[in-house]
Amino acid sequence: MLAAGCANFAAISAGDPAQNVAARVGAPDTVWKNADGSETWEYPQGPTGVQTFMIDVAPDQTVRQVQQVLSEPYFSRVQAGMSREEVRKLLGRPKEVWYFPMRDEEVWTWRYLDNQYKFFNVMFDRTEGTVKTTLRLDEIFGGRGGLH
Repeated sequence: MLAAGCANFAAISAGDPAQNVAARVGAPDTVWKNADGSETWEYPQGPTGVQTFMIDVAPDQTVRQVQQVLSEPYFSRVQAGMSREEVRKLLGRPKEVWYFPMRDEEVWTWRYLDNQYKFFNVMFDRTEGTVKTTLRLDEIFGGRGGLH
């Protein structure tokens, strides 16, 4: 269900009480309230992390599922016309946000791991606040300046 490397999140299962989740992995960075009374708890793994976990909590405060969302199945859901909030709820907080005034474009970037380190970029029309397009890039330089 989860990518290896995050034992705390791997120990969380459907049906677990939400209070146990908070005790194991701490308070979520963001809590999204859903129309059906459920919540989505967002856990980005730091500015240089390559994983973001979303935990769906049912209205009865039990875990429905745990998802690592910085991966192709989630990136492929980002479509032209989506709002910033829709993208944020899907992928979590971006690593970086850039603004390019000449193109009136805002770019959100997430770093992820898919056999090698990569970046997923979402380009928004800043005026409209909606997705224009997406771009995937290989990371060329590692965090220590060496080539990957």
